[in-house]
Amino acid sequence: MKPVKYPVSLRQVTTIEDGPMRESVELEADGTLFETKDGFAVRFVQPDEQPIDTTIKWSKDQIALNRKGPVAMHHVFILGETTKSQYGSQFGQMLMETDTETIEMKPQQMQFRYTLKMNGQAVGTYTIDLTWERSETNGI
Repeated sequence: MKPVKYPVSLRQVTTIEDGPMRESVELEADGTLFETKDGFAVRFVQPDEQPIDTTIKWSKDQIALNRKGPVAMHHVFILGETTKSQYGSQFGQMLMETDTETIEMKPQQMQFRYTLKMNGQAVGTYTIDLTWERSETNGI
């Protein structure tokens, strides 16, 4: 059987909390949703001055986030665990460390929450809420 793969319109809302400060950043993009061996993934280009190719893969208890472009990273978020990776940007390489608090998956929605440290410094608590709907195109 051929794996599921189809075009989607997606919306990502990132909410950042740092003490009393709370900020939300929204992006909308067209992408592709596809089936993986143990879950699903969505691939899209994050619109920016220099676009960032982004892939988010998820299964029951972990999420992998890959970004290529002016920001380069491969980070795995594992529910209830601390994970580390390298984060590359125009400012150089930094150590990224996360403690994943929640991973929730529903039809056409995925959300995860984590605390973030960069080079050992607390940055805040992030909630990523990704929703999508199938595009009008009949498959890829």
